[in-house]
Amino acid sequence: MKKKLLFVIDSLTIGGAEKSLVTLLNLIDSSKYEIDLLLIKRGGDLEKYVPSYINILPVPKYFSSIENKFTFENLYYRIKTSLNLRVNNYKKNVLHSEQVVFKSINRIISPLKKIYDIAIAYSQGMPTYLVANKVQASKKLAWINTDYVNTLYDKELDYKSYSKIDKIIAVSEHTKSSVSQLRREYMNKVDLILDIVDPNIIHKMSLEKDPEEFDKSLINILTVGRLVSAKGYEKAIEVAKLLKHAGYKFKWFSIGEGPERKKLQKLIEEYELQDYFIFLGKKVNPYIYMRNCDIYVQTSLKEGFGLTVSEAKILKRPIVCTSFPTAMEIIHNEVDGLIVEHDIESIYNGVKKYLDEKGFRKKVLKKLNSTEPYSSVNQINNFYSLIES
Repeated sequence: MKKKLLFVIDSLTIGGAEKSLVTLLNLIDSSKYEIDLLLIKRGGDLEKYVPSYINILPVPKYFSSIENKFTFENLYYRIKTSLNLRVNNYKKNVLHSEQVVFKSINRIISPLKKIYDIAIAYSQGMPTYLVANKVQASKKLAWINTDYVNTLYDKELDYKSYSKIDKIIAVSEHTKSSVSQLRREYMNKVDLILDIVDPNIIHKMSLEKDPEEFDKSLINILTVGRLVSAKGYEKAIEVAKLLKHAGYKFKWFSIGEGPERKKLQKLIEEYELQDYFIFLGKKVNPYIYMRNCDIYVQTSLKEGFGLTVSEAKILKRPIVCTSFPTAMEIIHNEVDGLIVEHDIESIYNGVKKYLDEKGFRKKVLKKLNSTEPYSSVNQINNFYSLIES
């Protein structure tokens, strides 16, 4: 008899955790498991890659009614949530918005009726709260795929949910270590399963076509990531300004969307970089851009792992990434890439090193091309061990 598995994630919009989950779902042995997938929001670009043997459940009633149906009960909780979010902004100890939302709507969310063998929250926040409090399962797992310790989540408040979770899964050694030290109760509860990356899929997608936006007569720089403060885009724009003033002929492309777009676009206009720093928005297939870029730059302040950096490394691109905690798990500094400090000058000098020192660039490319591509497909075995134990 097949084991019943449930995966819960916010959505399948383009992102690191989302891509990792889709890869995992495509690798799972469907002859052994009956798999349900619960999405809090439908319509993500990656949904089309979910295999046909996965049963996608209806969106929970409250979340679906926000978009589709007016009721007085729904209106009441929407107003309540909105007010609580506004009040939260003025608190001394600001909570993460996901915590505020769940506290506001907890009473209106009905538990799932089906009983599972394994229920898996594939990210922190709302998926974890739902699995912990609204799902019946013999075993509950919760993924943490961000630098959780340095987020706004109130760790004591979250413990109410994590205390109901059997295993917490970290996607990097740094995350495993930092989460384990939060509470004594977590020390034997945290396991490591790296984000699952299949280099064969990435290579195949990268060859679909060449990007029309790239000008091969210029240096094409690329950054992939949501337009949020944690990705450090303001620093990237400052570096672009320095490159322009130094006379370099380049275009810096960004793939991703997010709430900071207007602010960042205003900065680009202020620096007169409209022809130099270009937002391409969301792209279902960023790999055609990665394969063709001259330099890949990641200016993140923090990362759960650094999936896009590992993907750029698979595609043998010269990389400049800031020294977020997991960077050294991916890049060997000055061997197969560059890890720089978070200040603008360091990032600028990292990019310049590839542009000015042709020998260094050639050395990095030689190392990348002589090394087996990064792959974590074998992590599926760790996943099986976890759910079968």
